[in-house]
Amino acid sequence: MAQPKPSTVVLILAVFACVALYVLGVGLGAQDRSTGGLSTMSKQEREALRERLLGKPRPVEPEALKAMGCEVSGGVVRVSPARECRLDISESGTRLRAVEVEPQLGSRVDVAFKPGGKPAVPASFENLEKSQSLDVPREGAVLSLRCVRPVGNPPECSVRLR
Repeated sequence: MAQPKPSTVVLILAVFACVALYVLGVGLGAQDRSTGGLSTMSKQEREALRERLLGKPRPVEPEALKAMGCEVSGGVVRVSPARECRLDISESGTRLRAVEVEPQLGSRVDVAFKPGGKPAVPASFENLEKSQSLDVPREGAVLSLRCVRPVGNPPECSVRLR
């Protein structure tokens, strides 16, 4: 009987090793007790860690806001239902700032937020009725507001920015 070539033996052993590793991986994977990619930290713990590493972000100054298509007075933006309001948040020497968007008096708005610089992760909130805090990088950002549910006479959406 002829002996198999050494390369054939190595190939057969490699196939058996791959099959064994696959079976082992499937067996261990069936017992996965991970959180499925979800963080085990609470929101308060994440905020505390963020503040410890980055510091508490300062609020955006009213002078840093440039409004187009709406009125800004005393930190309150008045958005008419027919127009989109665009707020340009200018650059700053501060690494990170925060702007809190809070619809007033039962009004609701759609919010689109696009930070400047790279990497930038845009955010959007539809039918926002509660306060939402957004992080503004050093490079600034663009905040767009659209009135979804106006209140009052004349009908408009009032949004407080802090």
